[in-house]
Amino acid sequence: MGLYLSNISHKFGSNEVLKNVNADIPSGQILCLLGPSGCGKTTLLRIAAGLEILQQGSVRISDDIVADTNIQIPAEKRGVGLMFQDFALFPHLNVRDNVAFGLTELSTEDANKRIDEVLERVNMLGQGDAFPHTLSGGQQQRVALARALAPKPAVMLLDEPFSGLDQNMRVQIREETLGILKTSGVATLMVTHNPEEALFMADQMMVMGPDGRILQQGRPNEIYAEPAHAYVAKFFGQANSVTGVASGGKIETPLGIIDVSNCQDGCEVEAIIRPAALILKIDGDETSDDKRGRGNFDFADGIPVEVISARSLGQNTFVRFRVKGADDDVPDFHCRQRGFFPEKPDSEVRALIRQKRIFIYHTEDSV
Repeated sequence: MGLYLSNISHKFGSNEVLKNVNADIPSGQILCLLGPSGCGKTTLLRIAAGLEILQQGSVRISDDIVADTNIQIPAEKRGVGLMFQDFALFPHLNVRDNVAFGLTELSTEDANKRIDEVLERVNMLGQGDAFPHTLSGGQQQRVALARALAPKPAVMLLDEPFSGLDQNMRVQIREETLGILKTSGVATLMVTHNPEEALFMADQMMVMGPDGRILQQGRPNEIYAEPAHAYVAKFFGQANSVTGVASGGKIETPLGIIDVSNCQDGCEVEAIIRPAALILKIDGDETSDDKRGRGNFDFADGIPVEVISARSLGQNTFVRFRVKGADDDVPDFHCRQRGFFPEKPDSEVRALIRQKRIFIYHTEDSV
């Protein structure tokens, strides 16, 4: 049981939007396809659903080939549940009738029983007579999920399902959706451009580059901790980037010396430095991050910097800074500091790199 995509490639005219994509999603597993807008994520989902004609490769649901170069099973006969970004509820139908839409093969009694089951599962049983325009965004999302699950599909396909919700509702609804999908035991393919969303939802994750290639596939924590490409490392939030030429297992950067021991001399490399890899300390301040379990910080070892801005995000502060005395072509850098960090410190500020939070790539491998 599950959804299996093999060697999927697709073109729109001369533009190749998918390049030899493979994915195995067993029953009960959620695979999140993560990538930038316009990279081909939704095209892959539409191919799996039967809404886009397959050009190359094959789509298998459980033991049945539903699409290859000779077979194109229509979408309505594939046994898949679909959830779109805008929920696509029928405005002229109430909640119960929306959920009943895919239950035409059941008797009235069995259909009503199934409608009650799925509405109860999404906590919408008491809203059966309401129309979509009277519901909140979160309630509409629940109804769309119930409608997709009502026919008991073997596969669920979700296209940016939480993007239309506000932040607080998004967190709540995605947690509810995750629980419902796992309980249902369906194989789920979800496409998103939101890294946090993918990390939360996925059992497996695929990161797609802007050219339609899958750059890395694996468990979410593995991809986050060990990104295989510079593009993947940068995709999980803002990151700093510096380049240099390896010499003696090191490169010189505006932020100091960085170890690149696995690179031969003369090799051009890019170092991706996540905000958490940078520590700032104010001279004489004993409450800096190094005193909160982030390692020893010898102030004299840091690089003198000038704080440009410091914006509180609650539990931490987003700080943008520049290296003092750096050339004009050296970019500003940014980091997150725990707790409060002043925008105009009274004393000198220095920055130190945490080597373990740096990712090194050959520049020719960058996307």
